[in-house]
Amino acid sequence: MKKFIVLILTFVTYLFVSNCASSSVGLATSNKPIPNTPYETIKTVDKTFSWYALDIVIFGIHMTEPPVADLYERIMEEESGDALVNIRYWNEKAVFGPITRYRFNLKADLVKFPNSQTQTKSKR
Repeated sequence: MKKFIVLILTFVTYLFVSNCASSSVGLATSNKPIPNTPYETIKTVDKTFSWYALDIVIFGIHMTEPPVADLYERIMEEESGDALVNIRYWNEKAVFGPITRYRFNLKADLVKFPNSQTQTKSKR
């Protein structure tokens, strides 16, 4: 009986002490096609977004809404830009028992097209 209790306590301790983490990185030229289009770089944007989920084996419930779906549009709207270029991103997933933390970081140059370009596009 003692061996069984020690085995269970060891397993539970291992479950809570060890946490799993995974990550990935990526690059992209821009979020919109801009061939031969002059633009002006406004600033560099560096944003990190986090959200949590309750994951039990293959069943997962997000505690907050993942912000990745409309991420580019939201950043361009907040910073009043037209496109993002030189995009670098990483995402990370860390598991703490049944709770999983997701983090997504985006670093890019925010650009604005000259007024003549945006007027020409709106007339078409």
